[in-house]
Amino acid sequence: MAHSSHKLPACANCDYHFPPEQPNDFCPTCGQQNQEVNLSFGHVAEEFLEGIFHFDSKVFRTAKLLLLRPGELTKQFLAGHRMPFVPPIRLYVFISFVFFFLLSLSITPNSTRPSRELIQDASLRAAADSVRRSTGQSNIIVFDGDSPMTASLGMDFSQADLFKLSRDPTPARIDSAIRSRGVEPTFMRRMVLRQTVRTLNMSPEDMTRKWLKSLPILMFFLMPLFALLLKGLYLRQRQYYLSHLIFSIHFHCFVFLLFIVNLVLAKFDSNDWFDTVLVFVPAVYFFLALRNNFGQSVLKTLSKALLMMVAYAGVLIVCVILSVLASVLLL
Repeated sequence: MAHSSHKLPACANCDYHFPPEQPNDFCPTCGQQNQEVNLSFGHVAEEFLEGIFHFDSKVFRTAKLLLLRPGELTKQFLAGHRMPFVPPIRLYVFISFVFFFLLSLSITPNSTRPSRELIQDASLRAAADSVRRSTGQSNIIVFDGDSPMTASLGMDFSQADLFKLSRDPTPARIDSAIRSRGVEPTFMRRMVLRQTVRTLNMSPEDMTRKWLKSLPILMFFLMPLFALLLKGLYLRQRQYYLSHLIFSIHFHCFVFLLFIVNLVLAKFDSNDWFDTVLVFVPAVYFFLALRNNFGQSVLKTLSKALLMMVAYAGVLIVCVILSVLASVLLL
């Protein structure tokens, strides 16, 4: 797009003088664009609209392939058609940002009181005892007895002991409490006891939000693992790992878009019916994307899709458990 702004005879940044009849759009010394600082509103609006419509054209083309033609965006990108589409990393960063932002907004605060106070609350204790009697379950909420986390390391702390310690969990008190149980304060025992009492001082909302902050990091590791599993399934095709990683990014972008729709629907109306979509649509999309990208028979693609989903589900469960443990240990 041609601009009508006047060119300066010298660079405003480094004072480089442009030779006559030579290109003077950018300074060859510092790279700054050569234009007046005092720009008209029309010129600014012109550049703004140029950027917006150029970006939107890429977005619309990318969204069309990503949503309506499973695997085609990856196929086009790997074939070298990259200029018409949003780059995979930029696409993932934007979509994941929107998803995790909406996810954080969807959490309704239930209580900002420390867990210690909630457990000690008499009404909660009565409700838990009632549920325990009616269901015959003895492990719903335990108000007496040893703490499972500390008992596993030979430390028989009751919840009353932990409540008392949580009010002032200094290193000296933690070591003294461990020694009072007849065991030595090893690194593992110190860490478990310290994190246990810190958990009691945090509200459930704080713990939930802390875990949610770890989800983007979790996905950062899950996508390469997904690509690695995919490469193992199609090892004979001898494709580079980067090709499978691009496929992984596009697939996760599609899944994130579904969850974004789910979060938006939850703000306006009941979205129970969309749970079925979240279960079946990604599976169908994944099958069609594999078929489009790798070109194998329906039976082979279906068997590999099922194997991939089972393997990835196992990896996902393990990673989620590890992320929960990590968020607790790093309180």
